[in-house]
Amino acid sequence: MSNTHSVRLLILDLDGTLADTLDALREAVNLTMRAYGWPEKTREDIRMAIGNGARMLIARSMPFSKAQDPALVDRVLRDYDRNYAQTYMHTQECYPGIPETLSKLCDRGYRLAVLSNKQDIFTKKLVRQLLGPLPSFVQGQTDMPKKPDPTVPLFIAKTLGFAPGMCAMIGDSDVDIQTGRNAGMLTVGCAWGFRGTLALKEAGAEHIVQYPEDLLSIFPEVIKCS
Repeated sequence: MSNTHSVRLLILDLDGTLADTLDALREAVNLTMRAYGWPEKTREDIRMAIGNGARMLIARSMPFSKAQDPALVDRVLRDYDRNYAQTYMHTQECYPGIPETLSKLCDRGYRLAVLSNKQDIFTKKLVRQLLGPLPSFVQGQTDMPKKPDPTVPLFIAKTLGFAPGMCAMIGDSDVDIQTGRNAGMLTVGCAWGFRGTLALKEAGAEHIVQYPEDLLSIFPEVIKCS
């Protein structure tokens, strides 16, 4: 497992780490539930249902008996994707302190990447809206394995020229921590997100930060960005 002084690439989760996306997700989920005549979901329902990709979000949001039919889940997911295409950009800002902190980390010499289990097309467009060109690499869910499988974070590291021990996985959920551990990367939990400190501790996060600017105390200056 890496230590903070060897880290050069920071791979960040999106939902609950960079921004509070719950309202946009809930809007799309409830448009979908309403179309099928099913109960709508609260912010808390969505908070507990996300983290394992859009299909799992929809399966967890459907009535339990309906979610046992894979073909129906696929159909509802297609409807959700159309609805989320109309709502995902409603998330218009990061958590306070995120843009400033990430900019300072870049100035300190770190490369930044974003890895989300959100659909790739939505991930790329939303990160561009929130952070512009700051991240060097942005990856959402494709046909590649999703978090906590280590395939994609290792692919990102290799693409950007870093060994796993030179990378940190930063996120707000147990899924993010498991992903980093599976990839042999340093793990940093973000307590301000959707899961909280206890879940991050239980997942084995090596560091837990309470505020975005706390990342600056973990990652010292290395080299200036070129």
